[in-house]
Amino acid sequence: MIKNKKVKHILRKGIKEISHYVFFPKNRIGAEKIISVYWFVILIIIAGAVVAMVSLFYGSPYDVRVTEANIMINQVSNCLSQSGELNKNLFISENSEKKFNENFNLLEECNLIFETKFENAVGEYFLEAEFYDLNNERLFSISEGNSNLKTDCKIAEGEKKYKRLSKCVDREFYSLDSENQAYKINILSVVRKTEKNVK
Repeated sequence: MIKNKKVKHILRKGIKEISHYVFFPKNRIGAEKIISVYWFVILIIIAGAVVAMVSLFYGSPYDVRVTEANIMINQVSNCLSQSGELNKNLFISENSEKKFNENFNLLEECNLIFETKFENAVGEYFLEAEFYDLNNERLFSISEGNSNLKTDCKIAEGEKKYKRLSKCVDREFYSLDSENQAYKINILSVVRKTEKNVK
């Protein structure tokens, strides 16, 4: 190691003698201690960031019930009306008269499964499709699932404080039957699943 010495510097513009002391300590324990303090500060910052990200990710679940209800509506609307024409299984002929099929099963026809992994679940889903003529007169309706969930839609309308209630999504569209008669179809989709989505 070099001890404290005067060092001469030679500059390009001329020779000047600049005296200063270059300090090289014999042992660098102090410098290592300073570096180790910064090292621990960096480790604490990284650990804090990891803890914050994990707590944000696992802390409160994402409420995907509205998205799930929209997916169910898309599935049912595609099932009831294909390319703008009503599903032929919705109608039956009786005495040369066309009527709505009262035995139309939404779950089977639209490939829906309402089973959940919760043991005590009474029913986590409800779907209802109502058919109206163009004068807004209700002609027919079909529904599947837990009909008690429908009351949550009226209670929670416009209120954000009712997080533990079911999420409701409704949509309406128009479609034609094989005889080009127009119908308005209103679909209501309700998803409960509060144990999984709300804390």
